[in-house]
Amino acid sequence: MIICFEHFIPIVRGDLGLLEELAHNFVKRQAAQNIVYTEVRYSPHLLAEGGDFVATDDVKVDAEPVLDAVTKGLRRGEKEYGVKVNQILCCIAWRPDWAEDVINLAHERRNNVPCAIVGVDIAAGEEHFDKVNYPHLDHEAAFQRAKELKLNITIHAGEVGNTEFVERAVNDYGASRIGHGYRIVSNSSIMDEMKIKGIHFETCPTSSLETGGWDFKADEGKGKDWKEHPTVKMFDHGLSVGLNSDDPAVFDTSLTWQFRIAIGKMGLSKNCLCKSVYDSINAAYISNEEKASLRKLIDEYVSLYDTI
Repeated sequence: MIICFEHFIPIVRGDLGLLEELAHNFVKRQAAQNIVYTEVRYSPHLLAEGGDFVATDDVKVDAEPVLDAVTKGLRRGEKEYGVKVNQILCCIAWRPDWAEDVINLAHERRNNVPCAIVGVDIAAGEEHFDKVNYPHLDHEAAFQRAKELKLNITIHAGEVGNTEFVERAVNDYGASRIGHGYRIVSNSSIMDEMKIKGIHFETCPTSSLETGGWDFKADEGKGKDWKEHPTVKMFDHGLSVGLNSDDPAVFDTSLTWQFRIAIGKMGLSKNCLCKSVYDSINAAYISNEEKASLRKLIDEYVSLYDTI
């Protein structure tokens, strides 16, 4: 899927006015889905002048102008549409040379509200976990510093990589949330460990189909049966699970559609979906007071729904 980004990112890269407008429009789309809180993640380095998935020795990338532009657009959107937005900055698996700067920016702007930086991630691949074949992609030192700074950490793991990567993301890198994590359903002992540790899984039904994260062809030759999706198995195992849209523009989807898939194709109950929303609130990188306020909104909605 990285090739999709290589097609459209050059169009917006370094265009600060356009990036600000895209950020503003993102909040507008969230509001249209009745979303009241969102954490948007992206790589400011990849969107900056000179940013690329492949390192070039003589190119220094300054991510701060992009971060300023995106933050400005998000703040305009937050004010206009009433959606609370925070940001998660992504390291890029193939660009460990950016990792330290990502951690520094996240630390420097963690209290720069509204639309603060509330966490960090590693996206665009899991090769960095493989020290044997990809020793040059090491991000671990940067994430040791992130832990020392008490930054919130969520990491893409177990989407297409093996179950060990999920364990490493949690135990070595300090992740409290896992992006995707589908591979763990093949190992009940790892699921037990993640449940005990309270790790939250950010599942994305549509993208799991498009990226191969959901390897349904290997599922006993049954073909595509949404009721066998790893998300269902995670729920059945009692894990903390949220439903997410991944990149809605790339996958031509929305959070609303993910809930429709969960109900109409996976066969999940209303109680399961409510649990996923509460799980997501509990795992959100916000204060306990803000979480309580969100829970109250959901309680009121569920109460109203039950009376219809």
